[in-house]
Amino acid sequence: MKISCNGCRILRKGCNDDCVIRPCLQWINSPESQANATLFLAKFYGRTGLLNLITAAPKNLAPAVFRSLLYEACGRIVNPAYGSMGLFWTGQWARCEAAVRAVLMGSKPNDEVAPFHSPSWGSCDIRHVPRLNTGLVDVRDRTGKIFKPQPRVALLESDVLSQIQPNRATKETEINLELSLGFH
Repeated sequence: MKISCNGCRILRKGCNDDCVIRPCLQWINSPESQANATLFLAKFYGRTGLLNLITAAPKNLAPAVFRSLLYEACGRIVNPAYGSMGLFWTGQWARCEAAVRAVLMGSKPNDEVAPFHSPSWGSCDIRHVPRLNTGLVDVRDRTGKIFKPQPRVALLESDVLSQIQPNRATKETEINLELSLGFH
């Protein structure tokens, strides 16, 4: 009987000789860090989503995909709008690396790297965000069914149109329009 890899053990998944997670964890030194990284990614992408993303890649690229997913997830926690690439482009890559180190040590990635005004750890998971009340009220007809009003479109007579727009002629004129691309 072979012992499960640290990734499969933390996911409580059966591990076998052709495990997709085992080669992905070889670049991480300590078993605790391997478990922390796998658990973090499973929480971020979902267990099935993580396994699907890894198995969709060629076997020789699976460790690079795992590492890329880890950096992107940490980047999204630190900078939700632009992620790891936004941190790289703005010269703040050290914040992403610090978040990855925090995940590998078992702490939350935004404890020490995110600014004070960033959302808390619990609010980054969209599954726990309550729906906002938009203030819209359903309009119901007499039978109780929800009524969606149709837009009202009216045709204007030519004499009414000439009163609204006195400078325009009442007969139809042809308008030639040209579209061109312009960069400003």
